[in-house]
Amino acid sequence: LDISYNNLDEYVADLVRVIETPHSDYEKIGVVVNGEYRQLNANVLQIENEFYSFIRPKQVTRSGEKPTLALKRRGVQYVELRAVDVNAFDPLGVNENQLRFLEAFLIFCLLQESPPIGADEQKEIQYNERTVACYGRDPAITLQRNGKLQALEKWARAICETMQGVCELLDEGEPDQCYVRALAEQARAVEDPQQSPSARMLAKMRSAGESFFNFALRMSEQHKRHFAVLPMADDRRRYFEDATRQSLKQQEQIEAADEISFEEYLKRYFAQS
Repeated sequence: LDISYNNLDEYVADLVRVIETPHSDYEKIGVVVNGEYRQLNANVLQIENEFYSFIRPKQVTRSGEKPTLALKRRGVQYVELRAVDVNAFDPLGVNENQLRFLEAFLIFCLLQESPPIGADEQKEIQYNERTVACYGRDPAITLQRNGKLQALEKWARAICETMQGVCELLDEGEPDQCYVRALAEQARAVEDPQQSPSARMLAKMRSAGESFFNFALRMSEQHKRHFAVLPMADDRRRYFEDATRQSLKQQEQIEAADEISFEEYLKRYFAQS
């Protein structure tokens, strides 16, 4: 899609371009067929949220507001990390060490010199993403960097070493040194890929002689039991019950206030500028 991350104006302009550009394959499907919607439109992307990138700048939208307009009007409020692997061994799917590492990594990225991404670098980025996704466990894997090949392990090790200072600053005054320990855990996985979550999953599957489906089902049931026995305070339970009632009431109010058809709503939504 060639969505630029060089600055906010380019990012918004590129998103608008693909949202407004028709796509022949989607046109063949049709939008409204026999009175029923098959799609919102027949463009490359139907709406902004269909842009499934690894990271997205976000601004909380107001009711009925297009995300691109929210970004254009009020700037970036937060950054959304996407496609982060679920940790199958943790009941929450992620743990504090992983979150601390991600936080430190984002700060590290923010502090690094980052000139605009040109066409050649964009191709390298896309190549690296596909290569890691398909062959990331191969110890001999190489990535493209500034027109040259570099071993994934060597590049990852260098990043971890450079992140050390960031983690030490985040831990300043904290006796537990949580960020340094989180970084060390990831660095060990770089040195020994058998410590990575994917390697641990494969080892468990082999030892139990089970398929991925059965492994995932077993872990899901294990995590369900973990949460089932956790106590919930009465005030916390009341909070969720009140939130449920308020949500259903708000839904009724919104639906009762509807005065236009879905077709007219879409027309007004896409006409925003």
